[in-house]
Amino acid sequence: MKRIIFTLIATLSLLCAHAQKSGQTDFELGVTGGISWYNGDLNPDRFFNQDYFHQAYGLSLRRNINQRFAFRGQFMMGTLSGDDAIGDGVFQRARNLNFSTPIYELSAVFEFNFFAFDALLREHWISPYSFIGVGGFYFNPITEIEGNIYELQPLATEGRLYSRVNVSVPFGMGVKMALSDRLLLSADWGLRKTFSDYIDDVSSLYPIAIEIDGLSEDISDRSLVQAGPDGTNWGTQRGNSVNKDWFSFVGVTLAVRLGPKKGSCKHLRI
Repeated sequence: MKRIIFTLIATLSLLCAHAQKSGQTDFELGVTGGISWYNGDLNPDRFFNQDYFHQAYGLSLRRNINQRFAFRGQFMMGTLSGDDAIGDGVFQRARNLNFSTPIYELSAVFEFNFFAFDALLREHWISPYSFIGVGGFYFNPITEIEGNIYELQPLATEGRLYSRVNVSVPFGMGVKMALSDRLLLSADWGLRKTFSDYIDDVSSLYPIAIEIDGLSEDISDRSLVQAGPDGTNWGTQRGNSVNKDWFSFVGVTLAVRLGPKKGSCKHLRI
């Protein structure tokens, strides 16, 4: 019996001395800094254009399921904006609308590592990855006219109210690397498909004149040209209701691994 016990102790000691611990099931707590921008009626096709960039920040918690898959919960906040005055098209510049909004998003995504990734195994210290998930976000568009700020949602500028809470589908790609057994760095671009066409307060038609009045009427139609058949824009095209609004976050995340330290005998790699 003493020999058996001695053999077991010796075997464990040998494993602890020579085996590498895997960090594949550890948690990582991270902070993110980067930029945000919007695509929609007031910015149809410009992606990496500094006119629409705003600072963005976030917090994340990643659970590494194995060396290929991870689950990440994340909170992000930023700003989105658009301005017809710097648009490319004649219709857009004549429409003469502008907006900005804070954006707050809570999401959960699954990540897939293209290479096996493990913070504690030096042969697996870096990998590109992709991700997809689901989120919820809050927005509240405002506009500036001659130095005055107006909240747009309560004004129903298209004759209807809409919710300032909506669903997003985050997806994108990035790269992650282990700087040490505790510190990890990642960078990614995440697009957000949404199910709202009112992040910019523009979706379909100008309402007919009797549907709104006062301040709502003044802010709804700020066009430089009145192009309708009756000499006004009421009831004519204001936006594109076919395509929903999008937004993006590009960020760099610095994370701390919360699992056991390197060299411990927990979760030995077999």
